[in-house]
Amino acid sequence: MSLSRTVVRLRYPAGSFTRPVLRPSTLRRAFRVKRDQRRFLATKHAPSLSYVPDVGVIVDKIRRCISTQNVGALHQQFYGLFRMLGGEGKDKSTTPPLTEGEIHNVLLSLASSGRHHDLDMVVKILVDLPMLCGAEVGVKEYNVILRGLIKNGNAQTILNWLMDMPQKPKNITPTLTQWHMFFEWCAEAGMAKLLHHSVSKMHRSGRRPTVKSFEILFKAHFDTGAPIKKFYDSLDLMENNSLTYDENFANFLYDGFVKLGLADRAQEMKNVYWKRFSKKSRATDPEVIERMESIEREAEQNGIVAAVNLCKSLQRDGFTLVPHILTLLIRRTHRLDYLQYAEAELHIKASLIQWAILVSNAVRAGDLTGALSIYEESKSAGIIPSAPLIHPIVNALCTTSSTLDDAAIDRALELYKDLAEAAPVPQFKQEQEPQPEHRHSPGPDANLYNILFRAFGVSKNVRKYFPIAHSLLEDMDARKIELSSPMAVASLAIVVMRCASSFDDALKAYKRICKRPNVPPLDAKGYQAILSTLTRLSFGHREKLPSVWHYFEVVKDMRTAGVEITAPVYTILIRHLALLSAELPREERDALAAAVRRAHDHLTLDPSFTPDTVLWNQLMDCYQRVGLFAEAYRVWEMLFITGRFNQASVAIIIDACGFANAWPMAAQVCLKLTKHGFKFNLRAWNTWIECMCRVGKLDDALKVVCLEMGKDQPNIKPDVNTVKVLLSFAARTNQQDEVMDRIKRYLPQLWHTLPTELNGYLIRERTAVVDPK
Repeated sequence: MSLSRTVVRLRYPAGSFTRPVLRPSTLRRAFRVKRDQRRFLATKHAPSLSYVPDVGVIVDKIRRCISTQNVGALHQQFYGLFRMLGGEGKDKSTTPPLTEGEIHNVLLSLASSGRHHDLDMVVKILVDLPMLCGAEVGVKEYNVILRGLIKNGNAQTILNWLMDMPQKPKNITPTLTQWHMFFEWCAEAGMAKLLHHSVSKMHRSGRRPTVKSFEILFKAHFDTGAPIKKFYDSLDLMENNSLTYDENFANFLYDGFVKLGLADRAQEMKNVYWKRFSKKSRATDPEVIERMESIEREAEQNGIVAAVNLCKSLQRDGFTLVPHILTLLIRRTHRLDYLQYAEAELHIKASLIQWAILVSNAVRAGDLTGALSIYEESKSAGIIPSAPLIHPIVNALCTTSSTLDDAAIDRALELYKDLAEAAPVPQFKQEQEPQPEHRHSPGPDANLYNILFRAFGVSKNVRKYFPIAHSLLEDMDARKIELSSPMAVASLAIVVMRCASSFDDALKAYKRICKRPNVPPLDAKGYQAILSTLTRLSFGHREKLPSVWHYFEVVKDMRTAGVEITAPVYTILIRHLALLSAELPREERDALAAAVRRAHDHLTLDPSFTPDTVLWNQLMDCYQRVGLFAEAYRVWEMLFITGRFNQASVAIIIDACGFANAWPMAAQVCLKLTKHGFKFNLRAWNTWIECMCRVGKLDDALKVVCLEMGKDQPNIKPDVNTVKVLLSFAARTNQQDEVMDRIKRYLPQLWHTLPTELNGYLIRERTAVVDPK
């Protein structure tokens, strides 16, 4: 193995780990010392070795990558292609270099890989699709991507992709076919719980579930032998989505239970379905339904003008236009002018429903400014502020904004005020019971208060909102609205904790909120939010560091409440301690190191929890960041002996060796790994290169990159991050030109995919020439 040869060659250094000041070394001398590397020692840079491919060469390489499904190489080649096509002075009318089918194959490969940077490349390709193949982004491209994601098999990634589609290129709402493709895959994989969750969330993508969606869900329940409660939960979900009675679905339910040998249960469920949904049955003429579906289809496929013309044509044939027609016309858009056009042409006045659809679609597409503009226009049109209009905007302002500042919170409070004034408290006094949380009340509801409390809790100016939070609590009491969500309780507790004057006060505040009458107990997420807040509290010079004692008092409450202790409970504290290591002055490092040790003690003494490799990796990384290399190395040895290490473990311990200037230990780690047949991934290779550079072996690191790295691993090649590492250390000895000259000579394809500038070094502006002498 190439790594093994490298380690053996470098294991015992002839001198100190750093270059002597009086003996300046050059890369050129280093490249002459090995007889078996004469090709690498050429002292003159031959012009013929310069590699400047044109678009055609890159496209040929992309086609080869497609056939071999080499995703890593696809990334490199596409970066080069983007630069070539988008370069200054390039002819923008150049014929697209790839075909639509080839792009589909690329999208399929990237989506099948499914990593974050693969999906980032997918989005980049969609943005530049016309330039790449001359086609516009449409449903076909998203179908290909979805097939790839399903092939990859990460259900959460697929769900996130579908939910975020309206914010991706062309703002396309996922089709029912795409959702059902995902649902059927979930059902086949036996993931009925995730399927139920996905059906409950799909409306947020702009597409509501249909009877067909629930047939897939109930079939998954039948196939997995789900308890009867799951069926009732799914019926609740159907009711929340306002589905009407369907005789075929009733028969489907009956037949499903009969096939399981539960004839009595079959009749029971059919009766329950009839009682809950028969009153919602639409006695609508099938011809009317068909015409309405044709109007919606026309609007989605051919635009608002064509759909309005179809409405007029149907009206001339005797079809009565009802207000619901406007919903069909604007269901997939957030264009206000479309609604106004349809109103004017069809002489139908838009109601709250249509305005709320526009607002929701604008928020879903990431156009918050547009959503606020539509809301203001709705008020001008005489629409009274209500929850369906205001909830999506408040949620976007407080939870999806890239930076939550006072302006966003203040705007959300203005919207809350509009809603509260439109439904004043007196009309609620006759209510005997609080409104169910899943139904919007005419005024503010529990979910809205939860969103606002959470925003207050993460605000940088929390003390400004502390009295407002108390005012909102009084409003909740007046409206007979309870803190019905564990996260609402946690959010309010966080506000109070952040306004405390000490860790003791913060702990008392959290307990006081949790003991309020009629509040639900905290769940795992609520406790984790409390713990995360506790780590970030700081009270002057005496209490800068997180209090480990107070932290584990909350963990003790978790155990008492019967909440399972999981890895995040420890991860929250360990990760924050690691981050603090870069912020605290050296004189406070001892206290930080002691806090890490105490966290380690709690971890090892907890009989109810067994740490996984990820958590041990975080602890090892935390130890090395606070300067406790010996402890980090002991964690590594435990992982190695028990065989529980992974690529991340290797990268962390090698990085620790580099920062500790412990080259012999790094070499020992790598030799042991090679004996076990362990092969580095790209991250581990780059960490190894950085370790060599950090202990003063830049010359050897460059040789490894050019001649050894991934030699027997077809999918491992040096990348831009490898070059960044080399340049960052070469800058200390003013050797960037020589480094880039070797990269250009021995790794020409990599050199060509590099950006114009790296770490402040202008790659394209310099031509490095090695002195022939």
